[in-house]
Amino acid sequence: MKLQNLLQELQETSHYEAFQKQNPDSFFAAAFLILDTENKIPQNPEDIPSDQKQIQLDFFIPSQNKIASFPHLSSEPKIHDDKIENMQLQTLKIKIDINDIEPTCKQIIKENNSAISPTKIIAILRDNQWNLTCMDNALGIIRIKIDAISGETLDYNKGSLMDFMGIKKTNS
Repeated sequence: MKLQNLLQELQETSHYEAFQKQNPDSFFAAAFLILDTENKIPQNPEDIPSDQKQIQLDFFIPSQNKIASFPHLSSEPKIHDDKIENMQLQTLKIKIDINDIEPTCKQIIKENNSAISPTKIIAILRDNQWNLTCMDNALGIIRIKIDAISGETLDYNKGSLMDFMGIKKTNS
């Protein structure tokens, strides 16, 4: 699955065309995906029923300082109320694409001598950087930041779901 293909699929819809006419200054700024590595959701977007796609494409509207999200490629966008100061155009000339996320995560995890085997990967692409949260069934979490253009690992952080949620153990 390639990000460029998903954008092209979205841009061919009537709801995207209507959105673009109303917001001609908008541009692609971010992507949000949940990859289910355990149940192996099909890699081709056309093989996934519309109501099961765990993909969101976000567009920044500079004239409104807002984000418009297309939560499913076949649905109307949701324009969020929150004001955003600025977002940059997300390039599509990336080395690490959607279909590279799972093998890249597994390789980085292996290189860091971790035993976590991700069953879900939450992936956010923004500012030409992937922010990846890999989770396993034992509540293990690994957070990885990757430069989407160069493929360079920028950060690696291992923890647990309890750490992620900010839950602290207390000694009684």
